[in-house]
Amino acid sequence: MKCILFNILMLACVILVVEAIQPRAPNFQYFERPKYRYPYYDENGVGRLLYGYGDDKLYQYKSFTPLEGIH
Repeated sequence: MKCILFNILMLACVILVVEAIQPRAPNFQYFERPKYRYPYYDENGVGRLLYGYGDDKLYQYKSFTPLEGIH
């Protein structure tokens, strides 16, 4: 009986450790946007007035105000 309880406890510990080690990517639906926009830099490290969400598409900023900046 003690052996069975010990095995169940060890299995639970292994499952918790495996879940804690594996990184999880955000699960965005196809119609959702991530919370953060990332600035675009070309291969030379020069920044452009473009942004993206981590995929292949780039977007231009729409407006600039001195108080709020580019958005």
